[in-house]
Amino acid sequence: MPIYDSGPIDNSQTGRAAFAEVSAANAGRLPTNVSIQLYELPPLAFGTQTNNPLFTSLFYLQPRGNPNDTVSSGLVALGSAFGVRVLSSGTGEDDVAVHVTFYDADSRIIRNINVPATAPTPLLAYVATSRPSVSIIDISTDQVVTTIPTVPDIATGSTSTPDGTHFYVSVAGSNVVNVYDTTTNTVIDSILAAGTPTGVFMRPDGLHMYITYSVTNNVDVIDVATNTLIGAPPTGAAPLAVAFALSAGKAYVTNSSNASITVIDTNTLAVITTILLTDNPFGIAATPDGSRVYACLQSDDVVVISTLTDAVITTISLSPSVGVFDIAITPDGTKAYVTTTVTGDIRVINTVTNNTIPNATIVLGDGPRSIAITPDGTRAYITTTVTSTVKTIDLKTNAIIGVIPVDDGPNDIAISPNLLF
Repeated sequence: MPIYDSGPIDNSQTGRAAFAEVSAANAGRLPTNVSIQLYELPPLAFGTQTNNPLFTSLFYLQPRGNPNDTVSSGLVALGSAFGVRVLSSGTGEDDVAVHVTFYDADSRIIRNINVPATAPTPLLAYVATSRPSVSIIDISTDQVVTTIPTVPDIATGSTSTPDGTHFYVSVAGSNVVNVYDTTTNTVIDSILAAGTPTGVFMRPDGLHMYITYSVTNNVDVIDVATNTLIGAPPTGAAPLAVAFALSAGKAYVTNSSNASITVIDTNTLAVITTILLTDNPFGIAATPDGSRVYACLQSDDVVVISTLTDAVITTISLSPSVGVFDIAITPDGTKAYVTTTVTGDIRVINTVTNNTIPNATIVLGDGPRSIAITPDGTRAYITTTVTSTVKTIDLKTNAIIGVIPVDDGPNDIAISPNLLF
């Protein structure tokens, strides 16, 4: 996952730029995702990593020569010091060119610069277990590189900032969400939760983090810059999982004891509507373009919801008594992978036709639970609770290519950094 980083830019000299525009272009033949971040460095902190975001957003870039093969931040007003940071992920992640254009107060171009790519960011998988601990897997080697204790209580979920600099772990019993620095894997902050946290979910642009609870009928929304509570929107009973459709400005929360999904405005944190379902929902995922969300139901169905209308547009029925639980969608948005805890396999859905793909079922055994897909869409990682392993799937062949031992009772898995929308 390449990072394009300008480092601190001193804009305090005479004739300084009034505006900047960051653009990213896909120069290759394969699609990719990019995260554009333009940030301000306060004068007293110039040269440090303390920054205030001026612009941050995620984009999906089509291959060169297609519409939407280039994106731009638009004109952003500048302070005395700032920086540009762009991350790319996906099959075409190495073919991105990043430019910054500077403008004067009259919006005339002063100069252009190219932003170089730095060393790729290591991909890590964070596995919350009931030992209690978090196992960290280096995806380049498929080996556990370290295990972080969360004693005395079990880790129920984890998530990270889009740039992979921090990760968050919800700890049941202790009723906290711990914040870790990924460089040192040490706790740098603890957020007091309102009850027993069941999971943590990062907004794709990294501005907010949502905490779900097993008892209280609400989610807490945390400002990531300050790790402080900024809202607690009400939900149905036992909110479990969250999917974000930022293009629609919405978050979708599954209510696992209430047969419903709560839709939250990601800007105002107000509840927009409640979508009634035929059974209790568990895992949920959004398509990369944010047009649809897919939710797993206890009835062994997957419902497809339009984010424009917040209505169920179709229901995909899987075999009875399979134990549908979690779902992940590939970066190109063409397939959804569903874990089944009873039959112990992965079902594959064609998201274009919204039908299961014949002969594509991946037999795992061992009680598969949570699933995460790499940013380039080549592999999936699945926690298997019975054997306390994480299994790696090659998504081109649907074959198991790795079995990674982790601590007892792995449940949630998250890959960091990850620019899946």
